[in-house]
Amino acid sequence: MTTVGEVYNYLDKISPFSKQDKTDNAGLIVGNYDAEVRKVLVCLNATNKVIAEAAQKEIELIIAHHPLICSLVSKTVDDGILRSITQNNINLIVAHTNFDIAVGGIADLMLERLGFPKSEKVILPINPDGSGYGRIIGLDKPVLAKELAEKCKIAFDCDIVRYVDSGKPLSRIGVTSGSAEESVEVALNLGCDAFICGEVTHDRMIFAANYGLTLIEAGHFHTEDIFCDDLVKKLKSAFKEIEIEKSTNSIDVCNYV
Repeated sequence: MTTVGEVYNYLDKISPFSKQDKTDNAGLIVGNYDAEVRKVLVCLNATNKVIAEAAQKEIELIIAHHPLICSLVSKTVDDGILRSITQNNINLIVAHTNFDIAVGGIADLMLERLGFPKSEKVILPINPDGSGYGRIIGLDKPVLAKELAEKCKIAFDCDIVRYVDSGKPLSRIGVTSGSAEESVEVALNLGCDAFICGEVTHDRMIFAANYGLTLIEAGHFHTEDIFCDDLVKKLKSAFKEIEIEKSTNSIDVCNYV
């Protein structure tokens, strides 16, 4: 019999929960470490549709990347998603910033998808051991902004990629997933010619244009959905006796025209 605790311990081994950002809420969010697990559903966000799918498939454990609750709770509220999870006896583990910064985590997966070499150079350290967000790599053969943006569109299966073109050849590239407001200026100060991320605000685009940084916004969902396929693969290798799949409802909720 496989338990929630055994799956949790495996996740803790490959992406220690103790290293999560101090503002994060990763770990076992709902459930019991001793609960039996026969089926696991992996998703980016535990939405209503994902929960309904889990209930229909009699899933005991959902592993999501994004937390349901990102801040401290001061009172009990009638949250429909939490109620649905508990009523269907579903356990929920969140592997968020601990997976973002882990070796083999999302930044490394981004480099792999882009066909770039591995790197140990971190953009934004958050822990005493130097672990943190993003990676920096150097290219032997420089690329241009449009070429790099097109490479991102294919690698992350994007509908749209926004980018600021510095007009310069790019050889030192920074990457990080999701929201990356703070990392844009850091990447520039670390000598990056280009910075690839999930999303930034308009003022960061202006900053990049003013200071000659190619900035590529490849989508929060698209740069992090790669979490799902990778984790399914790892879990299947570690737990051959249980069923593990990506949720069919783990999709981008936005439409594009």
